[in-house]
Amino acid sequence: YYACTEHKRKLELRKEIANNVKEQLKEQGISIDFTDIDITANSHFFLWHTWFYEVFEKGGFDIVIGNPPYVKEYTNRKAFDGFREASPYYKGKMDLWYGFACHGIDLLKQDGALCFIAQNNWTTSAGAKIMRNKVISDSQILQLLDFNTYMVFENAEIQTMVMLFKRNRDIDDYEFDYRIITQCNEKEDMLALLTKRKRNTKYLLPIINRNTLKDNLLTFSESNLIFDKITKDKTYLKDNEIAQGIVFPQDFLNKQGANKLGNKYPIGIGIFGLDQSEKDSMILNEKELELIQPYFTTEQIHRYYTDNNNTQWMIYTDSSFKNADKMKDYPHIKEHLDKFVEILTSDNKPYGLHRCRKQIFFQGEKIISLRKCVGKPCFSYSNFDCYVTQTFFSIKSSRWNMKFLTGILNSKLIAFWLKNKGKMQGCNYQIDKEPLLGIPLPIIELARQQPIISLVECILIKKGQDMQIDILPEEREIDKLVYELYGLTEEEIKNELLAIKKLGN
Repeated sequence: YYACTEHKRKLELRKEIANNVKEQLKEQGISIDFTDIDITANSHFFLWHTWFYEVFEKGGFDIVIGNPPYVKEYTNRKAFDGFREASPYYKGKMDLWYGFACHGIDLLKQDGALCFIAQNNWTTSAGAKIMRNKVISDSQILQLLDFNTYMVFENAEIQTMVMLFKRNRDIDDYEFDYRIITQCNEKEDMLALLTKRKRNTKYLLPIINRNTLKDNLLTFSESNLIFDKITKDKTYLKDNEIAQGIVFPQDFLNKQGANKLGNKYPIGIGIFGLDQSEKDSMILNEKELELIQPYFTTEQIHRYYTDNNNTQWMIYTDSSFKNADKMKDYPHIKEHLDKFVEILTSDNKPYGLHRCRKQIFFQGEKIISLRKCVGKPCFSYSNFDCYVTQTFFSIKSSRWNMKFLTGILNSKLIAFWLKNKGKMQGCNYQIDKEPLLGIPLPIIELARQQPIISLVECILIKKGQDMQIDILPEEREIDKLVYELYGLTEEEIKNELLAIKKLGN
């Protein structure tokens, strides 16, 4: 077929191939009604390995180019059917387009090029870990054009980038063309990025080393020498020292749930979450009160300081309450939850929280980290029981004094680190578990921690008296001590870390 140059004969060969395919399908017991299907056409039934035989015989495509579909599993599980079970590129919390990118690289011949326009979050998203490793190990990054917060597609509120990869496993320690819009989101900034003109744009030539980038986030900055110094002789939080907050099936009744229940209950009424009056009205016995825990939100949780006067409570039930019989010992709570059982979608329904997490992360001394932060990161110290949702992470470690660690994490140096090496949504910090695990931290004896501990204690006392009180003097002292702990000179702070000094001023 591929060698044939006569048009009429080529059509005959195409028909013979189609008939041959039909016979083979029948022999394999595959029954398909081909009455209205032309298997040589790509609109219904496309044998791409057959019709692209010449391509695969030569090792793959020269170019794979496109705008892949953006589909998250939690919004469309059906789209992942088959891919979830069979693909080596499946990972929880991924977007389907990550799989398209990985498979696209596999379809390339040696030194073939893949070019996509797709979401820019793959460089730092937890669900894109497999894709990142695939790109680093099997390809050479040629160019990344990050549009940041500029929305390229008028009808889609997504942040995108153009990415260009070459299939190559040999070249290492190479530079590539990285461009990003820094702060504005005007069309002229986007055009300037494409033509490499100076505007609200940044142009870098990062170096890719395959070994060091495996299993890591991909972040690019002109301050690599400073980052090398910040990470020297440091350690990191461990996976078992961090936990995300609780995921409810529903804490307070939303509009959709109210409609499904026939609007018998007002929107905002407590389900697993309770306000003080709802808690009191349930007349709970002593055993039932063991399931009621203090529920804290951003109303109480601030930078450095958590106000212990919670106004809400939560029904804290673990996965064992998937067994409905267990709730018999809690009759008033059962009566309350039974009103809403029809709308509860927890993996542990009817009575268990969707993700309860380990209770120890909400008890006693800890640091509560806000996941999405505007302006600057927010790490809050508390030494009392404090239950939070997935809006937060909880940090507990015996390797540092928690007040010392609160000071380090709230410092301008760590804000600078997270801005450049963490995960950003435009100008806002998104401090998920991966960025937390990537923060370099000093391990020092308690005596050397004491100056920062004392300053944090001073801040906590001040904030306990008046939330609006000025703590800038203490913060400046903490920043100075942190610079010293990380071995930064005055010249480095002044020149390389100018962005640090601007944070929070």
